[in-house]
Amino acid sequence: MFKKIKNIKLLVLAFCAFTLQVTSQEVKSRLQGMIDIPIPGASFSMTYDPKGGPLENVKNISGYAYVFNDYRWEIEDLKMKKNGAVYSADFTVPKNCAFMAFKFYGNTENGLVTDTNQDTGYMLVAFKEPKVKMPGADLAWATFRNKDFNGQFGSYFKDFTIDGDATEYWLKKEVAANGNRFPEFFDTYFKVLKVQKPEKFQELGTRFLADFTKKMNGMPEEVYLKVHNIYLYELKNKAKSDSVENVIVKQFPKGAFLRQKAYQKIMPIADAAERNKVINQFLVDFPYTSDVPDSQKYFYDNIVKMQFGYYFETKDYKSILAMIPNMNFANLNDAYHQNISKALYLKVVDPAVIETMAVPIIKQMQQKVNDMSYMQGLYWSPNQATENAKNQLNNELVIQIRMYDILKKYKEVLETFELLPFEKRYEKASINDIHIKALEAFNKPILEVLKNAARANTLSESATAKLKELYLKEGKKEADFPAYLEQLKKENKPEEKIALMDPVPAPAIKVQSADGKTKDLALNSGKIIVIDFWATWCGPCKKAFPAMQQLVNNFKEDKEVDVYFISTQETKEGYKKEALAYLKEKGLKINTYFDLVKKGGGTNNASFTNYAKIFKSSGIPRKVVIKNGQIRFTSEGYSGNPGQLVDELTNVINALKNE
Repeated sequence: MFKKIKNIKLLVLAFCAFTLQVTSQEVKSRLQGMIDIPIPGASFSMTYDPKGGPLENVKNISGYAYVFNDYRWEIEDLKMKKNGAVYSADFTVPKNCAFMAFKFYGNTENGLVTDTNQDTGYMLVAFKEPKVKMPGADLAWATFRNKDFNGQFGSYFKDFTIDGDATEYWLKKEVAANGNRFPEFFDTYFKVLKVQKPEKFQELGTRFLADFTKKMNGMPEEVYLKVHNIYLYELKNKAKSDSVENVIVKQFPKGAFLRQKAYQKIMPIADAAERNKVINQFLVDFPYTSDVPDSQKYFYDNIVKMQFGYYFETKDYKSILAMIPNMNFANLNDAYHQNISKALYLKVVDPAVIETMAVPIIKQMQQKVNDMSYMQGLYWSPNQATENAKNQLNNELVIQIRMYDILKKYKEVLETFELLPFEKRYEKASINDIHIKALEAFNKPILEVLKNAARANTLSESATAKLKELYLKEGKKEADFPAYLEQLKKENKPEEKIALMDPVPAPAIKVQSADGKTKDLALNSGKIIVIDFWATWCGPCKKAFPAMQQLVNNFKEDKEVDVYFISTQETKEGYKKEALAYLKEKGLKINTYFDLVKKGGGTNNASFTNYAKIFKSSGIPRKVVIKNGQIRFTSEGYSGNPGQLVDELTNVINALKNE
C-alpha cells in the first residue's frame, strides 16, 4: 500500500553507513566488545570506559538494555563490574530478542546522568544465523530511532531521529520478511501511514483497516482492541468501532475490554461504602490472574489503595489484616505511607492500634522487596525497581522506629535499627536521639552511635552535649572539643565546596519591626546578609531555629555579617503576638521582623512574593544569602540536622568573604 520512494534505499543505506562510522569511532573510546552477530541465548562481555563521556567522574555506573523480544519491548540489566577505571558489562541475549540498545547511567548530586554514545546509540541487531535477522529486527530498527515512536525509552535520544521515509523503508522490510507476525505490529504500520500520508490518511486508513478486519477471526482480544481504538479515536468512525465492540463483548466476556468498562464504573462513585461494594463485585467478576494485561494491572493497584483507605477510615482493621498477605510490595508501601505514617504523624489513631497493622505490613514488605511490583513498563530496569523498593522499605523502617519510640518499646527500636543499612541509621538527628535513648534504656554504650552521628554531621544539641560529656570524662580538655568534633565530621567525607549562585539582583525588602516601625533592609551595604523567611504555622521553620540561633551566636561579633529573620505568609489574626511569644518561650535570642501585607491582600508576603518568583517556589523555610545587593545562595526546607545547616551557611559566608 506504500508508494515506492525514489532512491530511498540508497539514502537509508548511506545513512546507516554514516551511523555505523560514527558509532565505531565512539565504541573505541567508551564501549568495546559489542559482537557483530549477536545470537539469542549467547552471552558476551563488553568493556565500558567512561573517560571522555558524561559519566567520566561518576563513582558508580550501571547499565541496562532496551530489548525487542518476541515483538514486545522489555528492559534488561547489564551485569556491571568495575575493573580499575573501566567496567565490564556482561549481557545474555534473551531467547527471542531481535534488537538491543544499551544505556549507561549514574546518580549524581545533580540527578541522573546517562550515556547513549553522544546521541548515536549503542545498538545491536540480533540474528538467527549469519545474514538472517531475527523476526522483529527491522521493526525495532525502524521505530526505536524515530522520535514519533521512541518516547517510551526514557529519552534515549535527545536530538537524533530518523525521518519517516527511513522508518517506512525498514517497516516494509519487516512486513516482507515476517508477514505472518503482522497482526502483532499492524498498529505501528498504521501510525507510519498517518505520519507519511496525512492528506490521504482517512481514505487509506479506512481501506487498510477494512482489509485487515476481514482476517481477524481467531485473533487475540488485543488485536480487536487495537482495531476498535483506531476506528474510534483515529478514524472517528463510531459505527465501525461499535461493530467491533459487539464482537469483543461476545467473544471475550471476561476480557480486557469489559474489565475496563467495569473498572470505569467504580471511579465516579462518591459514596465510599457503595464504592467498596462495587469494588468487591468487580473482583468477583474480574479476579486478578495472569491473564490481566500489563496495561490494566494498575486497576488492581488502585483498588487495593481504595479498599485499604476505606477500611482504615472506618476502623475495620480486621479487613485490613486480611488484605495484607495478598498485597504486593508497592501496594504495601503505598498503604503504609498514606495511612500508617500519616495517622502516626497526625496522632489520629492510637499508636498501639497502628502497631497491629504496621508490624505485619513491614514483615510482608521484607518478604516481598524483590517482587518487581515497581516495574512500570520501561520506566525502570529490574535493578532500579529493586533498589527503589529497598529505599522505600528503609524509609518505612525509620517510621517504624518512631512508632516504637512513642510506645516506649526500646527493644523493638534497637531490633529495627539492625535492619537498616549502616548509613541510613545516621541520616537524621532525631532518629539518632531515639537510637541513643533506646541504648540508654538498656544501659548499653552510646559512644559509637554518637561518633557515627558526628561523622554524618547529624548530631542534635542534646547528642552533642552527650558526646562532649564523654569526651571530657576521658580527661580531654574542653577547649579541644570543637576540633575533635570537626575531625569526626571530616573522617567520612572530603571537604565540600560550596556552589554559589551566579549573582541575581535581590529584590528590595521592606519589613515591620516588633514595635510596629517599618524599615528597608540594607541589602547593598557591603555586608553579607543572611535571611531566614519563616512562619508560625511552619513546623520545619521552627525546628531549624536552634541551628539558626547557633549561627547567630557564631557571628554575633562579626561586623561583616547580619542575620535577619522575617515572618511571612501569615494570615491569621494575632500572628505577630504569637511569633514573639514563641521566640520568648523557646529562649531564642533573635530579632524577627514581619513582612508587609500586600495591597488588597490579607497575607503578609509583600517582599517574599518577589523572592518566590525568582526561585519558582513559595516553600519555607527559605534561606537567602545576599552580598552587594546580589543573591548568591538559597536553600529551601530543613533536613532536621542542625550541624549541617550551620556548616552550610557558615561555608557560604566564608566563601563570600574570600571572593
